[in-house]
Amino acid sequence: METELTVVTLNCWGIFLVSKNRIPRINAIADELASGKYDFVFLQEVWTTKDFERIQLRTSSVLPYSHYFFSGVVGAGLCIFSRFPIKTAFFHQWAVNGYIHKIQHGDWFGGKGIGMVEVQHEDLTINLYCAHLHAEYDRSNDEYLAHRVNQAFDTAQFISLTSKHADLVIVAGDLNTEPGDLAYRLIVHTAHLNDAALSCSSSSTETNVNKMNTFETPRNSYTSSSSLISNPFGKRIDYVAFKSGPSVIANALTCETSWPDRVSGQTFSYSDHEAVIAKLRVCKSLLGCTCNLLTGAEISISDEVKKNEILKESIEICDHALSHLQASNKMYILLSIAMFVLFTITANFEFQFVLVLRIVILFLLSFGIFMSVIWHKMEVHGILAGKLGMVIELGRCPLASGTDKVLQEPRGGGGDDIWV
Repeated sequence: METELTVVTLNCWGIFLVSKNRIPRINAIADELASGKYDFVFLQEVWTTKDFERIQLRTSSVLPYSHYFFSGVVGAGLCIFSRFPIKTAFFHQWAVNGYIHKIQHGDWFGGKGIGMVEVQHEDLTINLYCAHLHAEYDRSNDEYLAHRVNQAFDTAQFISLTSKHADLVIVAGDLNTEPGDLAYRLIVHTAHLNDAALSCSSSSTETNVNKMNTFETPRNSYTSSSSLISNPFGKRIDYVAFKSGPSVIANALTCETSWPDRVSGQTFSYSDHEAVIAKLRVCKSLLGCTCNLLTGAEISISDEVKKNEILKESIEICDHALSHLQASNKMYILLSIAMFVLFTITANFEFQFVLVLRIVILFLLSFGIFMSVIWHKMEVHGILAGKLGMVIELGRCPLASGTDKVLQEPRGGGGDDIWV
C-alpha cells in the first residue's frame, strides 16, 4: 500500500475581542480548508467553540471528522479535522503552563497541553498530535523556559507512549520554539521525529529555510515594523513532523508556507502566523515501495547520544528553575509577613483612605499566601515530575541503574521538599 497525505497546520490567532479581523479571517480559513486539498488539519488558537463550529460547518463535506479539545478556563484552542474516521481522541494537559497572575500573557487560562486523535485510513493506523507550547515573550530573559522545556519533554513522552502501535505519527502545531532551541531538540530527538521542512531537499539552502519562517514574517500584514528590525526574516515556530512505525516507510515530498499573503479581496493576512503545508508519502509494506527513508524503528546510536546530551541540558534547566523557585518562595513569604504586620497596624484606624488601604493590603496578603503555599507547590511538583522523567529517560535513575544518587537532600533547608 502506498498513499500520499497532505497536512496543514495554522495558528489562527482567534482571541475573542482581541485578535484583529477575527471573524472574516476565520471564515477565510474555513473556505481555504473547504477546498478539498487537505487530508488532515491541525489548528491552534481557536479559542471559541463558535469559531470551531464555523470551520466545521464549512468543511464538513471534505473533512467530515473533527475534534475540539476542551481544557482550562477558555479551552486549549486546539482542534483537528480529518478526511478519514477518527477512532479515539484524548487530551493531555501539561503540569506547568505559565502563571495565573500573568493575565497579560494568558497561557495558564488556556489549560494548554497536547491533543491526540487516532485515525483509520484503509490499512493505516495514524496518530495525529496537535500542540501549542507556552509562548516566549522575552528571548533575552525567558521566565518560561523551564515550563516550555517541561512541556516539550512531556509532549515527546506522550507521543512515544501512545504511538507504539501506530503505523504513522504526525505532529503539528505552534511549538513556540525555533530550530536549534532546547525545546525543539527535546521534542524531535526524544520522540524520534522527522521535521518535514528539513526532510525535504528543497529546504536545504538557507534561502529556502527562511521561506519556511512562520511568525513575524515580512509578508504578513500583522507583523510590526519593530519586530522586523530585530528579525528581518521572521522566525520558524510552526511545524509539521512525522515518524513511521514498523513495516512502514514515510517521507516528506514537500513542505511549504504557500497560502496567499492576503485573504482574497482584503488587506489582511489569514493570521499573524503562516500556514505550514506538508505532503507525505507513506508505504505500508517495504516490498515494492518507492520511498527512500529509514523506517521509524531504525534509530542510530548517534541519535541516542544526541538525545542524552539534550536531556542533560534539560535537567540543568530544571535544577536552575527549582533553585529560583526557592528564592521566589521566600519573597512571597516575606510579602505575606509584611502585609500581615501592616494589616495589624492599621486595624485601629478608621479613616476612609485607611479602609481602602486595608483592602489592598488584604489582597496582597492573600496573594502572598496563595503563591507561597499553593502555587509554589504546584509549580515545584510540575517541574520536578518533568525532571525525574528526564532522569529515567536518560538512564540515570537509581531505581534503574543503582549507581547515581539523583534524589539528594533538599536545598535551602526550612523543611521544603524541592528535591534537586
